[in-house]
Amino acid sequence: MEMETLVVVSKTKQFIKDAAGLNTSANFFPEVSKYLENSLNEAIENAAKAKRKTVMGRDFTNFEETKDTKEVLVVASKVKKLVKDKSGLNTSAQVFPALSAKVKEACVLAANQAKGHGRKTVMDRDLN
Repeated sequence: MEMETLVVVSKTKQFIKDAAGLNTSANFFPEVSKYLENSLNEAIENAAKAKRKTVMGRDFTNFEETKDTKEVLVVASKVKKLVKDKSGLNTSAQVFPALSAKVKEACVLAANQAKGHGRKTVMDRDLN
């Protein structure tokens, strides 16, 4: 079964273009979704350890509270469904900016990797 893309592809492509001036391969987005799923798994574990029924922003490593909610790069409905299906837990609104920050972090790292290899396109292998 193929994993659904958890990011808003058009916004993520635009973020990479604006931040690094690079294009983005279609194969990049499933890798970003895997990266996000790993982060979500950790957050689910942290919420469960705290005996809460809701995954919150503070369940993510290096979480910083932010008021910037207009630049959400994840598909909220898909994230909520994934969390509910995996754990039965609810999803706080804090999760979406936290995941968006993780997407931005991954995109910057991948863009630097692509530039380091002399490419103008960010690819899936740039996240590894």
